[in-house]
Amino acid sequence: MPRVGIPTGLADEFTNGITELDAEATNVRGLVLALEARYPGLGKAIDEEMAIAIDGNIYQDGFIQKIREDSEVYFLPKIAGGSAL
Repeated sequence: MPRVGIPTGLADEFTNGITELDAEATNVRGLVLALEARYPGLGKAIDEEMAIAIDGNIYQDGFIQKIREDSEVYFLPKIAGGSAL
């Protein structure tokens, strides 16, 4: 079962402070849906605010990425780009 890490801010708001979770899924979209079912509102927050790191690779929009049973998935705040001078 993939191991999932979420930032402390989301954990405090949605999971009663739990920052590491297990959830069954074969892709990130399924994982987000599973987390949303367990913690209402968390999936929407992830969708709007988070980038995804899967086994060390970061994706800004990785919802179609496949995950393995032994994957480590971390949700990270999206990095905003700046303007060139």
